[in-house]
Amino acid sequence: MSLDVRAALFQAPRDGAWAGLLLALVLGFSLAVLTVVSPLAGVAGATALGGVFWLAGHPQAMLLFFFASLAIPVQKTLVGLPLNVADGLLVLWCVFWPFMMRRDDAPALQRWRVPTLVWAIVPFVLAVVVAQVDSISQLASLKQGLRIVEWFVVLPVLLMVFVPRPHFWRFASVALLLVPCFFAIDGLVEVATGGRSLTGMLGIPPPIPPGDAEQIRHTFDVSGRAGSAFGGAQGLAMYLVMTMSVAIAHLLHAPERWLRWTAALSLAICLAGLAATQSRGGVLGALALGLVMAMVAGPTARRFLAAALLLGAVVAGGGLTLWPGWDGSLASLVPGRQEAVLDRLIIWGVVRDVFVDNPLTGVGLGNFRDEFFARGAWLNVELGYASVHAHNTYLEILAGTGVLGLGSYVAFLLVVATRLARLWRDGSSSNPVFTYAAIGTLAAYAVFAMVDMLLLQNMHFLLVLLLSLGLTRSDVAALGLGGASDEEAAK
Repeated sequence: MSLDVRAALFQAPRDGAWAGLLLALVLGFSLAVLTVVSPLAGVAGATALGGVFWLAGHPQAMLLFFFASLAIPVQKTLVGLPLNVADGLLVLWCVFWPFMMRRDDAPALQRWRVPTLVWAIVPFVLAVVVAQVDSISQLASLKQGLRIVEWFVVLPVLLMVFVPRPHFWRFASVALLLVPCFFAIDGLVEVATGGRSLTGMLGIPPPIPPGDAEQIRHTFDVSGRAGSAFGGAQGLAMYLVMTMSVAIAHLLHAPERWLRWTAALSLAICLAGLAATQSRGGVLGALALGLVMAMVAGPTARRFLAAALLLGAVVAGGGLTLWPGWDGSLASLVPGRQEAVLDRLIIWGVVRDVFVDNPLTGVGLGNFRDEFFARGAWLNVELGYASVHAHNTYLEILAGTGVLGLGSYVAFLLVVATRLARLWRDGSSSNPVFTYAAIGTLAAYAVFAMVDMLLLQNMHFLLVLLLSLGLTRSDVAALGLGGASDEEAAK
């Protein structure tokens, strides 16, 4: 054995290798003992450990698993905290983070800066903390506050582990184009088979409220509308619409032809899945997404859009006058759902009263439900259990955190929209396709937030994921690697 080889084998570990050596000794000894006690458990443990370290070295796989989990809101409760699959994967991602940062191609920690989403959400987080002081239910508002931090702070930081190189963008493009297709097809199968879904066959049950109160359920056996793993059609519709922006952006601006064909196929399947949900809110979100993406596409698209909007206004105005049975009220515009519309008006009236009594800091984020029942309000459609929300994210925030909270949250949305528009306009984004897609996603979210209470959904995970990818020039690309080839970035 040569001197060089002996030196290489026996020299003291450097650059933090002692920690890796200690970890290897502890894990190796533990697996050895486990194998002696139970050979089967030892083999399973070694396999699981190998999978863990493989995943730590391939964070793109974690991104794929996480994105797919957003459409599986199976929920359990742990120590009073509601948790779902995405929460579990996020915890796993946090555990893997130190190992991911030891990759050869990991970004340099010292060159990071705070993600745009994090510093933009800080005023809202502070407003949530202030509202916590006078919260009427401390535990409920604390749980919702932790959700805000999880969505808007933890996830953007975890996403900074990725370096925006071409192979990463290709992986993200394929994942975000194909994964929604599975759940769209699942919804179509659900409708075609009368309720048998692919996710159900895989053992993924839709979330169903406890008890037998069918009026509060939105699963296929009650509503007849596709819901896939979401159970409710509205959840599937929002998921499909918010990811359609990725397909539209790739269809118009993908750098490679095969990605454009993939985007066209993805868009067609997602539109079919959206039709199967029969979601009015989904249609509104899709229209907002398409309108905003057309507005920022260029002057020709804007002229066409202006003409289309004018024609649409004329047709809508004439259609209302000819609408059968319309008595001039809002409720009569929704055939068969008048009670639901009237109930929303009742709920919004209670929001107004709560705001008048607590204008500055509200009653604590997530506490509108308790305030609603404390005021003795009634609804036309009985819920069957003590749960209600404002059916409007902005109003829910207003009731929970007052003017301070709503103002800071709207400011957050405006800051992000302005930054995305600037990146798209001056071409400084690390990946303009994803910046364009993020603009559409934000528009769809803004509309969904007006017709549903998204603080109960995984949609904020999806929103933050797509916005983070769109803001790479401001965040990850601060490393100076944005847009570079794999070889250039390595240098």
